Amino acid sequence: MVKGCHDTQFYKQLFENAVYQQKAQNTPQQKSVTVYSTPTCPWCNTLKSFLRKNGIVFTDIDVSRDHDAARQMVAATGQQGVPQANIGGEWVVGFDQQKIKRLLNIQTQ
Repeated sequence: MVKGCHDTQFYKQLFENAVYQQKAQNTPQQKSVTVYSTPTCPWCNTLKSFLRKNGIVFTDIDVSRDHDAARQMVAATGQQGVPQANIGGEWVVGFDQQKIKRLLNIQTQ
């Protein structure tokens, strides 16, 4: 429901306008993001906070509980430390903000 100072027909035309539909259809889809972390890791929390702040949807895997995921992470990167992130199939070890921004096309400073 939309409330405003215009009549219902105005809003119906506004939201059904083909220009808005076209823009929505052309919006690029976000790459898949999976964060491998532990609850007590400060850099893990920094990474997740950065992603949330930039509107990035991600899956968080607690490797202290999910040992299969931890083994898969180490097999993929050769690294045991966290945080690690898989962004569209590319691994990022640690909170490498510049690489994450590049991979996700984040334009903030």
